[in-house]
Formats: sequence, C-alpha cells, structure tokens
Amino acid sequence: MSSGDAPGARSESTWRAAVEAGFARWGRIVVRHRWLALVLSVAMTGWLVSHLPQLEIDNSTESFLTTDAPNVVLYNAFREQFGRDDKIVVAVEGGDLFSLPFLERLRDLHEALENDVPYVTEVESLVNARFTRGEAGELVVGELLEEWPETAEALAVFEERVRSNPLYQNALVSSDYRVTAIAVTPDTYSSEAPQVDELGGFGEGGEGSEGAADDEAPVYMKPGEGDAVIESIYAVLDRFQADDFRLHMAGALPLTWRINDGMERDFSIFIPTTLGLMGLVLGLLFRRVGGVVLPLMVVGLSLAAAVGVMIVLGIPGSSAVQILPVFLLTVGVCDAVHVLAIVYRYRMEGMDKEEAIVQALAHSGLAILMTSVTTAAGMVSFITSEMAAVQDLGILAPIGVLLAFVYTVVLLPALLAVFPLPAPKRGRIAQGLFPFESFLVSAGRFAVRAPWRVLVPTAGIVSIAVLGAVQITFSHNGLKWFPEDDRTRVDFEAIDRFLGGSVTLDVLVDTGEPGGLYDPDLLRALERIEFDVANLAQDPIVVADAVSIREIVEETHQALNENRPEMRRVPDSRNAVAQELLLFEQSGSDDTEELVDSEFRVTRLNMRIPFVDALLYPDFLAEAEQVIAARLDGRATFQITGLMTLLADIFDAVIVSMSRSYVFAFCVITPLMMLLLGSLRRGLVSMVPNLLPIVAVLAVMGWGRIAIDTTTMMVGAMVIGIAVDDTIHFMHKFQGYFEQSANLELAVTETLRTTGSALLFTTFVLIAGFSVFGLSEMSNMRVFGLLSAFAAGVALLADVFVAPALLAVVEGARARKLAARAAGA
Repeated sequence: MSSGDAPGARSESTWRAAVEAGFARWGRIVVRHRWLALVLSVAMTGWLVSHLPQLEIDNSTESFLTTDAPNVVLYNAFREQFGRDDKIVVAVEGGDLFSLPFLERLRDLHEALENDVPYVTEVESLVNARFTRGEAGELVVGELLEEWPETAEALAVFEERVRSNPLYQNALVSSDYRVTAIAVTPDTYSSEAPQVDELGGFGEGGEGSEGAADDEAPVYMKPGEGDAVIESIYAVLDRFQADDFRLHMAGALPLTWRINDGMERDFSIFIPTTLGLMGLVLGLLFRRVGGVVLPLMVVGLSLAAAVGVMIVLGIPGSSAVQILPVFLLTVGVCDAVHVLAIVYRYRMEGMDKEEAIVQALAHSGLAILMTSVTTAAGMVSFITSEMAAVQDLGILAPIGVLLAFVYTVVLLPALLAVFPLPAPKRGRIAQGLFPFESFLVSAGRFAVRAPWRVLVPTAGIVSIAVLGAVQITFSHNGLKWFPEDDRTRVDFEAIDRFLGGSVTLDVLVDTGEPGGLYDPDLLRALERIEFDVANLAQDPIVVADAVSIREIVEETHQALNENRPEMRRVPDSRNAVAQELLLFEQSGSDDTEELVDSEFRVTRLNMRIPFVDALLYPDFLAEAEQVIAARLDGRATFQITGLMTLLADIFDAVIVSMSRSYVFAFCVITPLMMLLLGSLRRGLVSMVPNLLPIVAVLAVMGWGRIAIDTTTMMVGAMVIGIAVDDTIHFMHKFQGYFEQSANLELAVTETLRTTGSALLFTTFVLIAGFSVFGLSEMSNMRVFGLLSAFAAGVALLADVFVAPALLAVVEGARARKLAARAAGA
C-alpha cells in the first residue's frame, strides 16, 4: 500500500485504469445485448417476486433473539413441556360482577371466544373456573358455574365462592371486584405442524413406532396464525363492547399483532412516498422524463428482487428489516444517478448514445462499486448482533446493496440503450445545484487556508457531544412506540392497572427425582419464594399473581377437610401430598399438566407482572435469582424463564449489539478505505469525518434523553457505511488532483467543484429518504428516520469542512515539498 509516493501513484493509476477499462468492456457487452440483459433482469426479478405471497411478518418477543440463545432454548423446552405461557388476557370493566345480567353477557362473550376464534386451546373465565370442594367425604373438582344461578340466594353463594378463593384474585377478578378477566390460551404449535401420535411412545416400541415428527424441530404457531387469533378476538370484542361492558385485551400476541399492523401500514406509506420523493429530486436534477423514470424502474426492480431474496432465505419481515425498502431505494437511486448524470453530460458534449453509455460506466463504475462495498460492509456489521432480526438485516442489506449495484450496471445501461436518449440542452442538467456548489467550493477553500479555525471549534463541539453521548440510556418497550391513545397501549395500561400485569415469569424447579414434589417442605418453600419475590418488586414492577402446584395441593387439602378455610394449607406428610394429588387427578381435572411433569419431578412457579420498560427487568431477575437460591437451599435446582427473561435478554442484546456493530463497522471499513484510497494516512484521515455523524447522533440522543432501542441502535453502523460513500468520492478525486498539481488548495477546490453536485445530491436523497420514516405512527421509526437524516447532513458538513482541514494539516508538509521540488525542476 502506498502512502502517496510516485511509484504508488503509478501503481494505483494502473489498476484503476484496468478496472475502468473492464467496466467499459462490460458496457459494450450490455449495450450490444441490451434485450437479453432486459429479459434476464426482468425474468430473474419476476421469479423472485413470485415468492411474495409467502412473506411473513414476525415481531414476536422470541423472534428478536437468535434461536440458539440460551434463554430461547430454555423457553422453547418449557413450552414443549407446559404449553404456552403467554395467555391473552381480556378484561371486562363496568357493571356488577355478581349480577345475573352481567354474568349472562360474560357467558355469551366466553362462548363467542370459544366458538369464533381460531387456533385457541382454552378459554377460562368465571364461567368455567376450577372450583374444588368436598361433598359427602368425596373430592369434587368442577366448574364454578356448573349450575347457573337464577335466584338471589344462588348469586350470593356464587359471590361468596369468588371472594373466598384466593386463586381468583388478580387472575380472574381484580382485587376490588370491579373487573373480571378472561384468559385465552392460543395453540402452542402451528396447525401446519406434523401431527404426532401422543400415545405412540407407550406402544411396544417396534421400529418406526415413534411419530414422524419426532426427528423434526417443533413448528410453533406461525405469525399469520397469531394475527388471525387477535383479529378474531377484536371482532368478538367489538360486538360486545358497551359503555357498561368495556373490554380490554393484553398479552404478547396482541402486542405482536399491533407492531405487525403498524409495519404493514408504514409499508403502504413508505414505499410510494419514497418513490415520489426520489422522483421529485430526480426531476429537479435532470429536468427530463427519462431521468426520472429509468432510475425509478431500476431501483424498483432491485428492491423487488431483494424482497424476493428475503423470502427465499426464509427471513420474515420485522421492525429491524422494516428500514430495508427505504434504505435500498435511497442507495439505489444514488447509484443510478452517478451513471445517468455522466451519460447526459457526454450526450450534451455531442457523444453518440451507445458510446456515452459505455464511457459513463467506465467513468462511474469503479466509484459505484467502491461505495457499494463500503455501504455493504457497514450493514454487514449487523451480523454480529445478538438479535435475530438485526442479524437478518445484516444479511439482507448487503445483498440488497449489491443487487442495486448489479441492476445499475446491467439493467440501467440496457434501458438507456433501448429507450430514446436525446442530448439535453447545455446547462439543463443539475443547473439548480450550482449555487450550492459555489458555497461548497468556498467552504473547502476556507478550511484549507485556515484549518485550525475549523478543527479547534470542531474539537470543542465534539467534546460537548461526547459529554452528551455518555448520558445515553437504553430501552425496549414496544408499547411506547405507539401514541398514548392507541387502543393496544390503552388496553395494556388498563389491564396492568386492574389486574397487575400481562407479562409472565416462570421459575422451573427440578427436584432431581420422581415424586420429589411430594415433599411438604419444598412446597412451603415455593410459597415463601412467591412472597419474597413479590416483596422484591418495586413500582412499576409488581407481582400480581402467582400459581404453582402448591395451590392445587392446598385447595385439595381444604376440600378433603370439610372445606374449612383454616385447612387451606400443605399437608404435613409426603404420603398425604401424594394421595391428595392422586385424588385430584382422578377427579377428572387435567390442570396439573400445566404445572408439573408426569413424574412430579419438575414444577413451574408462574407469576405475572406489568409490561414495563425492559431495562427494569435484568436487576429484578438478578435479585429474584438470589432469593430463589436461598429459599431452595439445595433442595432442588431451578431455572428462570418466561417472556420476562426474553425481554430482559433483548435489553441486554441492544447494548452488546450496538457496541459490536460500531466496532465491526469501523474495523472493516477503515482497512477498506486505506485499500481503496491507496494510502494509510488518507485512509485514517478519511474515517474522522465519518465518525463525526455518529458522535453527533449519540450526543443528540444523550442530551435529548432519547433512549437507544432495537431500532435506533442501528443508526450508527448504517451511517458509517453510507457516509463513507461521499468521502470516497471526495478523497478519490482529491488524490487525483493533488498528484497532478501538488497544490493542496487547488486539489480541494477542484474536488468540490467537480464532485459538489454528487455530494449534494446524495445528501438530499439520503435526507429525503430517511425523512420518510417521520410519517410512521411508531415513534421508534420516526426517531430512527430523523436521526439518520440528521446524520446525513452532519456527514456532508464533515466532508466539506473537516476533511479539507485535516488534509491541510496532514498533507501540508508534503504539499510544500512537492511544490518546492516542482519549482526547482
């Protein structure tokens, strides 16, 4: 690698000339076989687009993390054993819970949810709640409303049973008995999953006796099925909604559905708006129909191809991947314009159409390739993320960027060769940008002549920015992405207020031996764990409800002892516990299956907490783990799982993923810049203006109290990849002019004079493209778009002011030597 000496310059010139000649040869091939290039491009795009009906959008909590993440593996094993933990909670507010008209409406709603909602395993409410009692010395496990109350006396008995049963508190009724709840349990597995013979394992065990699905990974409920559940529930709720029968819904699936719905709404706005903005900018730049239509055709087809690749790879849409269409349209337009502008320039100078196309590829092909590589390198950094959705973006974005490059050098030349391309009148192309170009030239000249008057204030601003950056906070709360009056957000907040929460936390306790759960001391330890963990909680975290096998043991013991309230406790002997659990199972109830394994070795302690910012979960979980370990005191091992642990992992992953992506992007792009610029010194200098936008963004977030979440964490690495595009154009041109003239000021001013329109145009396109995210109804996307647009503006200022000033300081001595040598010669 050279550092600017003459042999290095000649070497660089040689390989650059070879590459440019290669692009010229390629241009002649495309122009000669224009129809073949068109047919192949359209055919390939058509095949990829044909997969569009298979597109799925998945924003479930577990989809944010990789499938091999320890807590995801544990969570999936937990679901296979105990079924879904993320029940959908429907709260009914208003009316008298203990009146017959209210109960009749509740029953109708319960039955509608059972009958009209697909993919549901169970619906539980006061209508069918478990009611355990002793009658004539026998254990009876039935439903709370087995006999419908028709009289005041019967209603009074019903009310007394509800008020006296602690299992119903905060689970089916609020503590003030003004709100009741219906718990809807969705199917754990997809309806498309292979059916497994659940009795197959109990046969003689001949060859092939196990189900065909035994060797296959479980197929959990698919995103489309989950959305169908929520849409059907909303349809039912809308039928029953009334002023005195107000209905709310919360749970993991409703939130996932709401994010999916928001994404679909945004997609329907983002893509046409982006295309419209790009068309407007292209129209202002080129002042002709072809200059608008042809680039939009190219970027539209390249985007369609990228989406097709996403589907072929089995990658679902997500809040992270949501930025991909606008990003690719923006990058693709910049690529296309670099070729088209040169074509029009050559046509304006009198060159024939075919030769103008060929020479335009020779002129711009290398620059487009270089910028595509660095942009892709910036996006590849997301592969290092611990979040699956961000990893997906790290795969798709580079593929999309390279597809944009391929379509630019294949499809665009073919279209230009096919359609008429009259020579534009002199001065029509980009004439509106000339006043701005003059400003850029003046700014660059000032920076070269007085570099310290630029660098010293810049250093001061950076110092202030760093003070803001160190104040950044992290967050993950999907509810806060939506307006305060959004139905889903209002429902979640209402249910958290009335019933204490909708997020699950499960403690899996493994005794290590069959029948280990018959130990009375262990069951009492579970009770103390419930109490201690509840006492750990501090507002806004509260433990609203806790359920374990202990509750079944206690209610069975009470029923077998004449239903006396004081006998609602754990028996004193191991045999008594075993016998009472056996009686409970023989009563016909299968409720133990949700709480223990078949050997009574492993149990779950299930707790519900409010949906709050995930930043609050890790510390709570760490303290809970210490309390649980102390209470079990070696009697059993335990693991903590549930949606709460996944949300906590997502919060941790945001911090780790952001750090990794920034470091990876810097470490990959810096050597690329050195290689592409052919100079260690200039490669390092070029990275300074590329880092300033990141510092600026972090400063705005820190001083503005804007938390970094799963979306905004992607701004930095993405901006590095995009910002270097303009830096490459600037440094590449500067290097050529500097080697020819040995005059630093002349090299900078000529660079800005010749590349000014490119720098301005790409900045306008980036700001316009990212500003489209401001139309989102989701605050995380709006903040992402505005921060990215701000970063693009800072990147332009850094290239215009900071880069020339740095070059004046770093290259000043060498410039003086070259000037002296030239004068001596």
